[in-house]
Amino acid sequence: MNDVEILALLTDEEREQVTLRQRSLLDRAVDQAADLMEVTPGDLVLDEPVQKEARTRLSVNAVREPYLHWLRVSADRLVAKRRMRRRGYVSIVPVLLCLLMLATGVVYAVAAAKSRNYLVVYGHQNLLFSAIAFVVAVGLALFVRAWRRPTRTAFKLADAGLRGVEDRFYLALRSEAESLLSTVLNERWEQSKSEVAALESSDAPRLVELEAVTTVPSKSAQEVYDFIEEHRTSAIGISGTRGIGKTTLMQAVQVRGAENYIGVYIPVPVHYEASEFFRTLFREVAAAILKSNREGMEYLERRKRAMRQRIDLVRLAVGPAFVIAGAVLISYGRSTDSFPVKPVDIPGLLFVLVGLGIAVVAALSSPVIRRAIREFMGPRYVERDISLAADTLQALDYSATHQRLSKNAFAVKLFTMEDQDQLELAERELTHPELVLKFKNFVSTFIATSPRHIIVALDELDKMENGEDALAFVNSIKDLLHIEGVHFLVSVSEDALHNFSLRGVPVRDVFDSSFDSIIPVQRFSVDESRNLLKSRVVGFPDPLSLFCHAMSGGVPRDLIRVARQCVRVRRESGAAVLVDQVVRTVVSRQALLVCEALAAKMRQEEQLIAAPFLEALPTMREKEDSATLVASIEETCRLIRSHLVADYPRADNAAAYLVCLSTLCTYFGAPRTNAAWEQERTSRASLRVAETVAGALELLRFESGTAAGALSSLRVELGITVAVP
Repeated sequence: MNDVEILALLTDEEREQVTLRQRSLLDRAVDQAADLMEVTPGDLVLDEPVQKEARTRLSVNAVREPYLHWLRVSADRLVAKRRMRRRGYVSIVPVLLCLLMLATGVVYAVAAAKSRNYLVVYGHQNLLFSAIAFVVAVGLALFVRAWRRPTRTAFKLADAGLRGVEDRFYLALRSEAESLLSTVLNERWEQSKSEVAALESSDAPRLVELEAVTTVPSKSAQEVYDFIEEHRTSAIGISGTRGIGKTTLMQAVQVRGAENYIGVYIPVPVHYEASEFFRTLFREVAAAILKSNREGMEYLERRKRAMRQRIDLVRLAVGPAFVIAGAVLISYGRSTDSFPVKPVDIPGLLFVLVGLGIAVVAALSSPVIRRAIREFMGPRYVERDISLAADTLQALDYSATHQRLSKNAFAVKLFTMEDQDQLELAERELTHPELVLKFKNFVSTFIATSPRHIIVALDELDKMENGEDALAFVNSIKDLLHIEGVHFLVSVSEDALHNFSLRGVPVRDVFDSSFDSIIPVQRFSVDESRNLLKSRVVGFPDPLSLFCHAMSGGVPRDLIRVARQCVRVRRESGAAVLVDQVVRTVVSRQALLVCEALAAKMRQEEQLIAAPFLEALPTMREKEDSATLVASIEETCRLIRSHLVADYPRADNAAAYLVCLSTLCTYFGAPRTNAAWEQERTSRASLRVAETVAGALELLRFESGTAAGALSSLRVELGITVAVP
């Protein structure tokens, strides 16, 4: 259902409530995002006009899936509340009748006790009528309670579910509001920036990997969406280098279109037992199906509380009955003219006390009463935190058997009345074939009666270092990959992609026979990298965005890391830092880090390290100008290829990477004004340099010579005269 269909289920008043709540969440998201971004670089001020502009741009369409989920749950809550109110209005008649019977019973009981009321004809008859009136009143009360329970339970479940859904929706709005505030501030900064190109921002808390609410639109994501929508079942591999955004893409796909799909996301452990993994998969799919239906959550709640309700009803019936019996005995004693303390007073008082005790126990055992007492005694979050920690420790320290036991027992000398109900569940371990067959039957039964399909995302498979383990895993799930109505997304290594691409030649493996398609996730373009940084940090110069894109090779994770290093340079200096100085510092630190890592790796593998190479390392530390730093990096490249590559071929990759760094330092480390950088951008020279180096770093994953060759013409244009063999 879309938002129009959902809102059509509500009345005008309810739609107005939803609209007001939505507007409140939007405004609160912008206000809190502004509080989190109090520190702004330079002369930028996060004032009311900036927040107003962000409020104007902020729309629920930017977080479509969380919004639709929130809207559906909000509509369910309002509909449940409407039904509960209607049933409450209808129940007024039996409630009034119940009060009337109680009043009548009290009148006749008092009349029987005094024996002087004009209504009294026979005292015993009045007492009997009073008892009947009390019993009928209790029966009416229990009837009203049972009749209203379904609507009250539905409203409570919807209300409780709305809290969690609204929190997720609000967090998505706040994240989007932070991005919009950063974008608006960056637009103002672009208009008012000084003549000198400098990095002013020293605070960038969002330069980390964040849980994605929305994904950057890409060809790969659209290809996955289209493949799933065009087929009744599919097995799709998601391939790409680490940090390219496979996890973000998979999470976005499996939560997309909640009205048509049920999503399950499971990280695959590096080391796993097949039966344990299948049990986890089975459980997560079943839980996702249950949580996706409000009726399913109601059923689960009813099943948990069925036994508890029966026990509570017995106590609620027995308690008032004892009180009534005691009141009748005491009233009967008051109707006779004898000693003030009558023989029937003792059992009457005993019945009253027992009845009150049962009523108190029934009230204190009620979850509603206990929750009210806990909230009155202390903050709710304290109870939640303590309960969470205690339950976790208990689950870690003990193995539990599912058992429920509740008992009502009444004993009077030789007479005993007992009500007991016990349920004990002992789980039987299924074999692996049984588990697979049961899962397939379960899913097939669900798909046969449901209009929705299931999307299962299995992540982290590409992190298995041993290729044989990955092949074994794919073999273990092969039987599940083509169940009608189920779509599997699996992150796979680039080797699997290459083998799949060669399926037209006699190269076959388990990936080729298991997956319908393996879709590569493409690296970021310059514009995508620029937009990501603009939404995460304020006052980040465009030349530095291009530098970060080039140095990361367009990989989102590395892009954020390089940008974070730039902000760290600004924070360490304590003042605004020129772009060329930031570039020199980041390049020198990265070059030194690569060379030290190369030396450490060679020592670990007991390879001979040439002394000239070790002596050249200190020369790559931060320099006063780019030319000197580039010369030292180029000299280190020459030493690596002259002294190390012959005995340690993998050192050639380090040399090729250093060539990329020196090329970046030559261009982006040159001092320029903002006007000069604007000319470079207009002529697309800076874009070409950034894309060329980023492409060379991508080629470096395959062959170092190819990567260095891709830079040869660019290096000639930049005037890098130091020859690298």
